[in-house]
Amino acid sequence: MTGVSQDGIFVAVFFGAFLIVTAGEIYWLTYNLQVPIRKALITVLISNFGTITLGFFVTFIIFGILLALTATENAGEGNTGAWPAFIAALAFPFLLMACVRRLLIGGQHIEQITRPLPYAIVSTLIFFLAVCGVMAIFLAFR
Repeated sequence: MTGVSQDGIFVAVFFGAFLIVTAGEIYWLTYNLQVPIRKALITVLISNFGTITLGFFVTFIIFGILLALTATENAGEGNTGAWPAFIAALAFPFLLMACVRRLLIGGQHIEQITRPLPYAIVSTLIFFLAVCGVMAIFLAFR
């Protein structure tokens, strides 16, 4: 038997970073902003889990379509739709998370967050920088 594969470590690091960032945000909301724990859990878990499942699934589908388009014979003849599709695939999880967070903050009437849209954008940016940054560091030193 061999040891743990590199893929298994990669997945463990990804979900470890995901859980640490999620727990950190819940802690920050409940203890620094005094948001009730139930509202903090709903806001953070639904937006983070929804982004990981639906957001990255849509990105996977768009990249699959782009890969299929480049495999055709006439791929070099100016596929002008490739760049907008590429940008949409990268931006979709970010926009999804920011929108879902903003809607959850407004829907639950969390008054402790005085400016919900900037909070949603900044927390989404921090989430992706932390999770993807840890993954980039892991891949660089692997």
